Amino acid sequence: MFLTVKLLLGRRCSVQVSGQESVATLKKLVSERLQVPEEQQHLLFRGQLLADDKRLSDYCIGPNASINVIMRPPEKTAPVPAPAEALQPQQPQQPQQPQPLWHQLSQVLAKHFGPQDAKAVLQLLRQEHEARLQRISPGHLEQLARDLLTEEELLEEPPSGEESSQAVALVPGEEGEGVGEGGTDQ
Repeated sequence: MFLTVKLLLGRRCSVQVSGQESVATLKKLVSERLQVPEEQQHLLFRGQLLADDKRLSDYCIGPNASINVIMRPPEKTAPVPAPAEALQPQQPQQPQQPQPLWHQLSQVLAKHFGPQDAKAVLQLLRQEHEARLQRISPGHLEQLARDLLTEEELLEEPPSGEESSQAVALVPGEEGEGVGEGGTDQ
């Protein structure tokens, strides 16, 4: 059977596999075709993350199915200390700083609520934020990435009248996804 494998930003390929192939085998094929290292791939089918040790048939993946590839950033390796640094005692690592958005939001909430209420509101906002992130589909992520990249390209180009307005109209899209010529979402 043939499967279509898509990267978030639109690169795609077709691969021929059997339903008995493992997800790890599919990752190897994707690595060869799209030059994405296997260890950086998350394969998704209908929003479900595919496990390397499972077979494609375990997920009811049939002919002409579309598999999404989300790339993980490469794992950071710890720098090798120089000989002089190796002899010095290691400093305990600092706890990770809170995200600037949440820190700023907590400061704003502290101005309008008591400490207990501000903490509770912030916790509810974080929970809602996480729940919404869980509901984002790969198609929506792909459209968001396209929109953001198009904005960056338009900001980088010097303004030249009609050319910048045409750049938006020329953004490639998939059939049935995103904004069409009529200017309406799905």
